[in-house]
Amino acid sequence: MGTPGPRLEPKPTSEKFRSFPFRPDTVVDGWSTGKVTVRGASLRGHAHRYYGQPRQDDFVVHVLPTGRVVVAVADGVGNCVHAHVGATSAVRYVPHWVQAYAAEVGSAIDWDELIRGAAWTIVEQAKTTLGLEEPDRTAAARDFSTTLVVAIVDPRDDGSADVRITDVGDSGAWLLSREGFESLIAGKSADEGGITSSAVSGLPRVPQTLQVRSVVLEPGEVLLVGTDGIGDPLGSGEGGVGNLFKDVLGVGVPSLLEFANAADFSRETFDDDRTLVAVWPDAAVAAGAEGGDSQTYY
Repeated sequence: MGTPGPRLEPKPTSEKFRSFPFRPDTVVDGWSTGKVTVRGASLRGHAHRYYGQPRQDDFVVHVLPTGRVVVAVADGVGNCVHAHVGATSAVRYVPHWVQAYAAEVGSAIDWDELIRGAAWTIVEQAKTTLGLEEPDRTAAARDFSTTLVVAIVDPRDDGSADVRITDVGDSGAWLLSREGFESLIAGKSADEGGITSSAVSGLPRVPQTLQVRSVVLEPGEVLLVGTDGIGDPLGSGEGGVGNLFKDVLGVGVPSLLEFANAADFSRETFDDDRTLVAVWPDAAVAAGAEGGDSQTYY
C-alpha cells in the first residue's frame, strides 16, 4: 500500500500518562451469536508506540441476552493528557445504558439521554482521576475529551439486521458491499479546497443536535465502525487500504489475528491509533472462519 512506515519496537507507556489504569498496546475481540459475527481490534499507532504514549482509542462490542448487539468506538482527542481514560469511560458506559433502558431487540433508543450519560461519566471519571472534590466539566473537557460512535445492531430472522448509529466527533462508520464503501456518518469535514480539518470537538461536550442514521445490513454486506486512524487512510475506499479491507473482510470472516493484522497495516504518514469493529449478519458468514465454505461479500 505505497511506502510503508518505519519498523519499530513499541515503548511502554511513559509516567506522564500514569502506569495505571493499565493500557495494553493492542486489544482484539470477536465472536458469533449465530445471527451476527463480529471482529474488533484497537492498536496503538506508530507515533504513540515510538513516543511511549498510550493507545487513545478504545472499543466495546457486546451482545445483550436479548440478542441486541451494541458497538461503541471512541478516539481520545490527541492533545488531552487523559484522553485514553475518557475514551474507555465512554465506550464502557454505552452497553450498560442500553442494557438498563433499551435492551429489547427493536426497542427505541433515547440517543440524547445515552450521549449525555456518556458525557457525564467522563466528568465523573475526571473527578476520580484528578482527585477533585467536585465534578468539573472544564477539567474533563480539557484532559479527557473523546469522540464516540454508537451502533445498535438488531438481527432479523431473515438473516439481515437493522442498524442505527450516531456519533460525536470525527470517527466514522461505513457499509462495505459490492458497490464498495458507503460512509454512514459524517466523520471528518473538509473545506471547499478538500482540506480535512483536524479540529475535533468531543465528549464531554455534547452537540445540540445528534444525527442518527438507520440502515438495513443485508447478508453479503459488512458494517464497519472505526476511528480516523482507519478512516483517513481508507478515504473513499478506492486505494490500497480499501482494497486490503475488501480482500480480508469481503470473503468469509477472518480470524481474530488476521483481522488485527489487517488493521495494523503500515503506510507512510498514517501513524495514528487505529480501531475497527466489523459486523457480518447471518450465521452463514461464520462458515469461512470455521473452516467451511467461504462466501464472497461484494
